[in-house]
Amino acid sequence: MRITRREALKLAAVAAASSALPLSIPRRRLPRARAGSSAAPTSIRVANTACIICGQRCPIRIYVAEVGGEQVVAKVVYNTDPEYDRYFAACGRPQAIPELRFLPQRIRRPLLRVGARGEGRFREISWEEALNILAEKLKKYLDEPWRIVVLSHQGFEGGLVRSFFESVLGTPNTTQHCDTCHTGCDIGRKPIFGAYKGPSAFMPDYANAKLAVFMGRNPAGGIVASAWTKMFTEGRANKMKLVVFDVRESRLTELADEYYIIPPGTDLAVSLALLNIILSERLYNKDYLVKWTNAPMLVYADTMEPVKLAPNPLMKGKKTYLVYDEADGKFRLKTEALSPALEYEGTYQGRPVKTVLLAIRDAVKNYTPEWAEKITGVPANAIRRLAHELADAAPKAFIDHGYKGTRYYNEGMLNRVNMLINIMLGSLGAKGGIAYPAGKPHFKSPIDILGIAKTKPRGTSIPGYWASQGVENIRPGCWSMLVARSIIEGKPYPIGVLFIHLENFVSHVLGGRKLAEALKDENRVEFIVVLDTVFNETTMYADLVLPVPFFFEYEPITLNYAKKSYVSVVVDPQKALDPPRGVDARPTWWILVEIAKRLGKLPPGASVDPIAVKRKQAEEAGINYAELRRKGYALLWTKPKYHPWGGKPLPTTTGELELVNVEWLAKYRSYIGKESPLNPLPCWVPPLWMRKGGLADNEFVVVEFQDPLTAINNFMRFARLVSDSLKWGRLYGVQMHPSRARRLGLRDGDLVRLVGPNGEVTARVIVTEKVHPMVLAAPHATALDERVVPNKVVVETSSGTLTVKLFGDGGGYGVNNNFLGDPMVSVVPEEGYRAAQHDFVVRVEKL
Repeated sequence: MRITRREALKLAAVAAASSALPLSIPRRRLPRARAGSSAAPTSIRVANTACIICGQRCPIRIYVAEVGGEQVVAKVVYNTDPEYDRYFAACGRPQAIPELRFLPQRIRRPLLRVGARGEGRFREISWEEALNILAEKLKKYLDEPWRIVVLSHQGFEGGLVRSFFESVLGTPNTTQHCDTCHTGCDIGRKPIFGAYKGPSAFMPDYANAKLAVFMGRNPAGGIVASAWTKMFTEGRANKMKLVVFDVRESRLTELADEYYIIPPGTDLAVSLALLNIILSERLYNKDYLVKWTNAPMLVYADTMEPVKLAPNPLMKGKKTYLVYDEADGKFRLKTEALSPALEYEGTYQGRPVKTVLLAIRDAVKNYTPEWAEKITGVPANAIRRLAHELADAAPKAFIDHGYKGTRYYNEGMLNRVNMLINIMLGSLGAKGGIAYPAGKPHFKSPIDILGIAKTKPRGTSIPGYWASQGVENIRPGCWSMLVARSIIEGKPYPIGVLFIHLENFVSHVLGGRKLAEALKDENRVEFIVVLDTVFNETTMYADLVLPVPFFFEYEPITLNYAKKSYVSVVVDPQKALDPPRGVDARPTWWILVEIAKRLGKLPPGASVDPIAVKRKQAEEAGINYAELRRKGYALLWTKPKYHPWGGKPLPTTTGELELVNVEWLAKYRSYIGKESPLNPLPCWVPPLWMRKGGLADNEFVVVEFQDPLTAINNFMRFARLVSDSLKWGRLYGVQMHPSRARRLGLRDGDLVRLVGPNGEVTARVIVTEKVHPMVLAAPHATALDERVVPNKVVVETSSGTLTVKLFGDGGGYGVNNNFLGDPMVSVVPEEGYRAAQHDFVVRVEKL
């Protein structure tokens, strides 16, 4: 691509902005020096805080200067520790902080709706009026607390919001949005560990690994990138081999020793073929499987029932089981056997039996590399060779545990099979394999420290109702899709108050188009209150909008911890500077305290000092708060856990890693032999899009991806740092393979209409060979069709009417599949109705 000198200079500025100061702040919004004063900074101070743009909470330092009497951000750097610097990092996202403060989309004062829902027309009101309105609405439902529904996503107080409404107001309906994020990972690994295991449950030991395989995971450009990327870089420096399977080329594939561009949702076929080779050629770690898993457990060959379970004398509350002892050829309980057999098949009391390991081997015997090649295009000999390379490098070899896991219907099974492979290799809990994080502290809730009166939740919850309708296996605390379904269908009851905190509900759930339409109906949801920093799709449907500060503009009331790191890093987020003039935003905790006072849960005159609350939390956790405050962070544990169970027996029936889960065998035995995520045995589960047959010339699967500067927080979509970087990285649109573009008569830059099962969006085509021919790939989050959500907000202020335009760049950023997919089809009912956000077909029409 040829560019002019002027364009080159602009590109250099954008590159500098991603690594140094944000040069993309609109100059007209920078504070001006007063007459007779110097424009140079008059003072500089440093504030320690933590970045939550992606939710990671990386420790950062913000340098604040005073220019012409106005506070400004001079620069942002990551906080560090001289001894453990390798565990600290911050990506380019915090460099948008100076720009974020002055976004024209900022909510400046409390707003009350004056038009119809969805029109985006409001008038400014005082905080006193706003809080009184909210308190009266909540009082109305204190006798029916289940009709108060709370969605809280981000922020330092995201968990506090859910806890407040559950324990203080008594609603059972508080949730977050992980059923549109990592629930596929969580549920997929539950049969093995007996509990949900999300992305933060594991720490891949890249630094000591010899071989790492990535499927659907890009630490070089994912949502949460900084800490993992730094450790990943250390692994590459130590000669860790990298093999990648993806639907497009990226920075990760550029770094890879081998990479394969495969059809979407077909990673599972590769994994099953790898498992087939490892079992059929006995490449597994025998000692590891015998000691730490239920691989030698005998089951009846016809029913898959465990032959015998008995109380385990070595693990309280756990069961041991019958095995075949190779030491003397007798059947014994595992706790009594000298050499439990992994591959035994015979009869016991006249009935055929076999070990769990053989049951798995038999289940995957048809999933050969040749079978996988037909589905994925990956050469069979490459799959076979990779299986041997994994075994040769084990236990310092693994398939990365992944992050976002709600793309396809088969995501749960993919995560289960990949973890089974790591266990077969003996890599789980091993140095150079998949380790466990150092741990995290538990802090006393500010609710208890402040003495806010509590009550027990009561009433039928939304997930409880849907469970009675057959939607089972709910991931606790993660059912925003069910809230959306309840609103769309009007079941099980009308919602009285829908409280949405830093959660772009309309944009984040699959079926946002249907949800937006349903939210207009006050008989479905009587009152909607939104707490956020900027206007977005969801604020359009609010009756009351309460502005909260950006995370660096206030003093939080609770300590936090950095999530994705080997070490246990406690962070004390601190206020760096006030919101700009004209923005009257109040902290979330302050709003909760004011609600508590108005509801009689806290004395009216009670004062709250957030620093005192955090000091109390630190003292009870045994942390020196003075030191924590000074540094902004504290290291508690600095070593990952190298242990197959993470250090103690697991919450499975046996207390072991269960290659086939005992409870699932009892509950889901009828699914054996079926292509279902509930099958107790590993099996092929085709993605939903593949079940319709082949794709027509104008049909594609749309795959969203993350960029190092994009993030789950919706305010990043308005940052010019992000949009400029996407444009110059040729990511500002949807990527299409040249072979498909030629068939459709499309050229680079053409506008197209993407028509999905539940709506359409307009996008710009980027023709590139870096994407699989079946796929349209684009950064997540784009403008929505104005026919659904207006792209401007009209606010009546004391000085006149203010019009705020959203998405000034139109639909060029990428694609939001949530406005294309059908919430009744692209879901996984067997896994709590989680979203399958990429698992549908769209039709492309040239404009």
